[in-house]
Amino acid sequence: MPVFDSIQWLLRSQQAKPPLYNLSLDDARKQCNSGSTMMAGERESVASVIDRVIELDTGRINLRSYYPAFAPDAEVLPALVFYHGGGFVLGNLDTHDAFCRILSNRGECVVVSVDYRLAPEHKFPVATDDAYLALTWVYEHADELGLMKDRIAVGGDSAGGNLAAVIAIRAQEKDAPSIAYQLLIYPTVDSTTPYPSYKENGDGFFLTAADMKWFQEQYVEEKTDKFNPYLSPIHFKNLGVLPSAHVVTAEFDPLRDEGEAYAERIKEAGGKVSVKRYDRMVHGFISMTGVVPEAYAAVEEMGEVLRKALYEETFVK
Repeated sequence: MPVFDSIQWLLRSQQAKPPLYNLSLDDARKQCNSGSTMMAGERESVASVIDRVIELDTGRINLRSYYPAFAPDAEVLPALVFYHGGGFVLGNLDTHDAFCRILSNRGECVVVSVDYRLAPEHKFPVATDDAYLALTWVYEHADELGLMKDRIAVGGDSAGGNLAAVIAIRAQEKDAPSIAYQLLIYPTVDSTTPYPSYKENGDGFFLTAADMKWFQEQYVEEKTDKFNPYLSPIHFKNLGVLPSAHVVTAEFDPLRDEGEAYAERIKEAGGKVSVKRYDRMVHGFISMTGVVPEAYAAVEEMGEVLRKALYEETFVK
C-alpha cells in the first residue's frame, strides 16, 4: 500500500537533496534544521515557553519548558522530559518545538525538552550522561518548575527514544529519579541486530539504512560493546521492572521492527507496554505535522495516551 500523497511529495523532495553522509557536518545540521522547520508548519500556542541553561558537573545544557494552554486549574502539573531525535548527530530544541507544543497541550502536561550534546564532537556515552543528569535536575527542581514529582515521564523520538529508554534503565539501577512512564517514538534500541525492516524500508523512505550506518559511526567508537544496554537497551536483563511504556512505530521505517521487538521483550519480561504502529507513515513523521494531516492526528493521539497515563494510571513503585 503506498504512503499518503503528502508523504510521497516529501519523499520526492528529499530525493533531490544529497544524502546527509555526503555533506559536511555543518551542512547536514542546517539541512535537518531547515527541513524540520518547514515540515512542522505553524507552531501551536501554549501558556508559556521558558528557556533556561542548567549547570551540570559535565557542563551546561539548554532546556526548554512548555506549559500547556489546555490544562486543569492546578498549581502543579505532570511532566514529560523529552529527548529529540536526529541520530545523536542532528536536531536541537528548535527542530522539535512544534511537536513539544502539541504534546504539551494534548497531554495537559509540562514538556521539558533537553538539548543534550551531540556526536561526533561528543560520542557515546556523553548523550546518555547528559540525558540522565538533565532528568535528575528536573526532578530535584520539580517544586520550582511546578511539577508533580510522582508524575514525571521520559520520552523521545528515534535517538531520543533510545535515550529515554536508557534513562529509564539508569534510573531503575540507581533507584532514582522516579519515572512514571515512557513514551518511545520509533526508538533505536538495538545496535547488534539487522532487522528485516532495514531491508524492507532501508531506501526511499526518508530515513535510510545508509543514514543509520553513518549515525552509528558518528556516535559510537568502533571498540564499543554493542550489547551495552546503555547503547542497546533491548539487551537489558530485567526489562520487566521498568516503568510502563508506550512504543510508537511507523510502517515504512527501518527502525519499525526493533521498536516492536523491544515492546515484545518488555511484555515477555512481565512489564506493562502498549504499541501503536502508524500505517503508511515514515520515520520522522512527528516532525511533519504542518504538511501531513495524518501526522498531526497521530501526535494528538500520542498526547492523549500521555495524558491518560499521567492523570489516570495508578503507578506501583
